[in-house]
Amino acid sequence: MSRIHFKEIIISLALIMILNAVFLPYTMPAAELKAASIEKEDIYTGLGLMFLLVVLSGDGDNKNDGVRKDDYHSYKNFSAEEIEILASIINAEARGESYKGKVAVGAVIINRVYHPSFPNSIREVVYQSGQFTPVENGMINYSPDSDSFKAAYDAVSGLDPSKGSLYFYNPAKSKNPSFFADREKVVTIGNHVFLK
Repeated sequence: MSRIHFKEIIISLALIMILNAVFLPYTMPAAELKAASIEKEDIYTGLGLMFLLVVLSGDGDNKNDGVRKDDYHSYKNFSAEEIEILASIINAEARGESYKGKVAVGAVIINRVYHPSFPNSIREVVYQSGQFTPVENGMINYSPDSDSFKAAYDAVSGLDPSKGSLYFYNPAKSKNPSFFADREKVVTIGNHVFLK
């Protein structure tokens, strides 16, 4: 059972206890109530224990280990094959760029995976026709370096220097500058301009 469901159950039980303590005296005759009642001290003890359980069940997963732990972004949402594809496209597109630039390129791919206008897997986004030059010229087939793998893991874990961008391009090498001219510029990192 997940921690969230555990907390909801405890809070529900506490509310039931409070409602019984407040409304039971008004709904039952005094003689029946005395025989079936719970003392106030018992209610306070029960509420205190429930509060303690809620606090102790806290967010044990929220350790700062460099990986975001939420349902939306997680390396666990992707297979090893997809991480390798992401590392390969990062290696091919951001070779010679800073580490931040590599993560930003990876983040654009991940942003597309979660955006309704694009396919919903890394493989489909990367290999979508006409999107990435390294797919067309075969550079994606070069083995990615360790920085590209690290950048891929950071990108799938939610690190996004591109600030939510869905596109990037190098103005010095772009084959289609007019397509990018109509888009909102978000940030420039190294030789790449990132856009929405």
